[in-house]
This record gives sequence, C-alpha cells and structure tokens, in this order.
Amino acid sequence: MPTCCPQPARNIRAAALCRVSAQWLAMLAAVHIGCAVAQPTKNESALKAATETARQIQQTTGAQPPAARLPSGDPCAVLSTAEVQKAFPGAKAGERNRRLEQYGLTECGWKGANGQIVLAVQESYSSGSAKQDVQGMAMGFTDPLNPAARRNVRVETFNGMAGEAAAFVEPADARRGILSDGSLLSIRRGEHTVMLMSAELAQRDRGAALKTLEALGRVAARRLD
Repeated sequence: MPTCCPQPARNIRAAALCRVSAQWLAMLAAVHIGCAVAQPTKNESALKAATETARQIQQTTGAQPPAARLPSGDPCAVLSTAEVQKAFPGAKAGERNRRLEQYGLTECGWKGANGQIVLAVQESYSSGSAKQDVQGMAMGFTDPLNPAARRNVRVETFNGMAGEAAAFVEPADARRGILSDGSLLSIRRGEHTVMLMSAELAQRDRGAALKTLEALGRVAARRLD
C-alpha cells in the first residue's frame, strides 16, 4: 500500500491518522472514482481495518485526533451542479461526506448516471505547496515497488488561479507504474486548499481533460479570494 507517511511516524497519534489517510486515498482512487469492479470489497475492507486500528490506538492510549481547523463553507458549494454538469453531463447534485472532518478535511462528491463519483472536491487548511499536494496524492495512484512510477506522473502548473495551482491527468498504465486512472487539481492560497479529483477525466484526451480541470478550478478558486 503506497503511503505518504513519514517513517517512522513521530507519535502514535500521527501514525493513526496516517494509516487512515493512506487507506482512504487508495479507496478513493480505486472505488469512488472508477477502478475495476473487483476492487471495492478489497479497498473498503482495508479502510475499515485502518479506521479500526486508529480507533483502538486512540482507545488504548487516550490519544485524540489532532485538532484541525475545519473550513466553514459547504464543499458542495465550491461548484454548482450546473457547472459540474458542463464537464460531466448527467451528473447528480453533490453529496457531502463528513467522515474525514475530524481531520480538518471537508468533501463533496458528484455521481454520474452509473452511480459512481465522477468528481470529488476536498477543502482543507495545510502547509506546503500545490505542487507538493499533487505529488503526494499521486502516490495513491502509483506502484510503490516501481521507483520511476511517481516520476511518470506529469505535473502541470497554472498561472492566475488563486495563489498557485498544480494538476495531473494520467490514465492507468501498468508499464509506467500507474495503477489506476486519476486526475487531480490542487488550488492553494496560503494554507487554504481546494482539491478537485476525477478518474473519469483521465479516460479522456489528456489536453482536453486538463482544460476541463482548469475551467472548473478557476470557478472553485473564487472561494479562495
């Protein structure tokens, strides 16, 4: 399982959060945003196991999730249904998921006609840069046993979109160490971050998909102004 966790983790609380985050990222890439049909059961089980491990650590040690500043806005208002439908015809209204809010991250997903999420939006406060966000999230889509895999994820940057923005669009390609379709845009002003994710876009022409991400990103970036 790929992970962006520092090794070794500095403390039990950080380790618990790290496990949940890494497993959740894998499930998001493989289940919610369109991987093979055989994947959901495996990844849902992995997420449940990671969450239970974190709960047991907290119960045993008395550790609580780190205090996190939660964005006050509704992540489903970052983009309107009409704006999403321009990129994903037939998409349903966004649905908020609150399972990661204790860690300072809000999330909304828009489902397509087949019931799978075609676009997800996350909003949070964090340090680093948009490019670092994208490079870190790319680990959830690449083969951890292939040293070149992460370098095969082509990161693009955009000017004039809030403070800074970076993105990638990559279809699954076992030869390049990319395990599942994925596209992601990170928009950041200071520590305020909005991320847009979609595996469906990765199945389109890469240039056109990047333009779609950019168009949606410029709308979402207004929340950072």
